[in-house]
Amino acid sequence: MLSKFIDSPISVNKLILDRTYEDKFKQPYGILIEGRLEDILQGLTNVISEFKPRLKITVGDYVTKFFIIHGIPIDVAIIDFNVERKSFQYDPKPYFKKIFKVVNPPGTIFASSWLTIQYAISIEEPSLIIVDGEEDLLALPCVLCAPLNSAVFFGIPHRGLMFVPVNFEAKNYAFKLLKFFIPE
Repeated sequence: MLSKFIDSPISVNKLILDRTYEDKFKQPYGILIEGRLEDILQGLTNVISEFKPRLKITVGDYVTKFFIIHGIPIDVAIIDFNVERKSFQYDPKPYFKKIFKVVNPPGTIFASSWLTIQYAISIEEPSLIIVDGEEDLLALPCVLCAPLNSAVFFGIPHRGLMFVPVNFEAKNYAFKLLKFFIPE
């Protein structure tokens, strides 16, 4: 009955990044760990030791493989087997108890991807989310869905590793970024 009072309801199945605001997503968001690979590993070890994140979430293949190679446990990893739009093959599956697959085209956040992230975080078992499409923007729902005192990690090409401590400030910033999307 309520629907007769609503002129044109919107059912949101996906969020599409308004490309005029694409630069907003290229700005550092968190703490950038940069330098040579040894420096990045030392910086990563330091922030994990100091911050003691409740959950460690990686977004991207290079950062996920970096964690695996160095024996750093991951709670949720999101990958698409591409680095800078080029095929990046490795087998991360043995390091995870649960494996999910989602479709998430470039420049979008599909509702199904968001729900899968939320579910993977909630089950508290090492989970791998394999994306058919692109995972870049999925760091946003990771920050919004992760419990406080978690950490989201993703790569910044040719610069280093971004560490986002999940706190109220990070959640608020991520929430504000949603306005740069078009709901569909």
